[in-house]
Amino acid sequence: MNSRQRYQNGSLTKKTRIRGDDVWEFRYYETTTEGQRRRRSVLIGSIARFPTRADAFREVEPIRLRLNVESKLGGPVTISALVTRYIEQELPERHLTRRSYLSSLNKWITPRWGDYVLDDVKTVAVEQWLRSLQLIPKSKAHIRSLMHLFYQNARRWEMAVRNPLELVRQSSRRLRIPRVLTEGEIRSLFEQLLEPYNTMVLVAACLGLLVSEIVGLQWGDFNWENMTVLIQRGVVQCRVGETKTETSSRPLPINPGLAARLLELEPIVIYPRLRDWLQVIERELLEVGCGGWI
Repeated sequence: MNSRQRYQNGSLTKKTRIRGDDVWEFRYYETTTEGQRRRRSVLIGSIARFPTRADAFREVEPIRLRLNVESKLGGPVTISALVTRYIEQELPERHLTRRSYLSSLNKWITPRWGDYVLDDVKTVAVEQWLRSLQLIPKSKAHIRSLMHLFYQNARRWEMAVRNPLELVRQSSRRLRIPRVLTEGEIRSLFEQLLEPYNTMVLVAACLGLLVSEIVGLQWGDFNWENMTVLIQRGVVQCRVGETKTETSSRPLPINPGLAARLLELEPIVIYPRLRDWLQVIERELLEVGCGGWI
């Protein structure tokens, strides 16, 4: 009869070095592909960097997680360990989304909940915490959704049997109604703007594009015969990526006034080829180069 395997905590000890600072060493058993158990060890870091045993144990949590989850041993898993695995395996590839998720994880979720075991996170406690954050409702809703997402992954990885975020209430309703500019206000705005910003704002007003989509426009995206433009990409922090949603990539009709303005600019821009960005008009405005409007 097979004996029941226990959760492997490993052993953490201080290792004295002749030269340099003393370090923490983590020892554990690992099963090889041949089914044999081998003793392993890994240096975690110096005592100066991890002053207490608890600090060092938090650092080895991802190793313990891998050892026990992969071997189906089960056991307590912390939010920090779950976040580490989520980042390694499930974090979206889209640059802006990755940056947003990592910001929420590093600034809000991990500092507050990182040391909690998954089963110790309670619905009401999360609701009270979200309510205390000095953020707009939409930002709080994003944090709630992200926590819900990696808890769902924890269930899929058989680390947790429940998702406490399923019952967390957090509205994303705006506190204020967005102000819509009148036609006269938009015309007044145009009078104050020089190129290329004048045309950039005109594109935004006529097409309703995101700034990243405006920056990503190329001359080849325009079909002058059909008077349409196809939004195919976005540029964020000089990184070219896909559009935010599938509906963003549908052809949009071009206002005749906007088409006339762009056709006037095409002969005098620096780069007018089909795959070139809708560049600025004068070279001295090219202070930093990542393509697109600056």
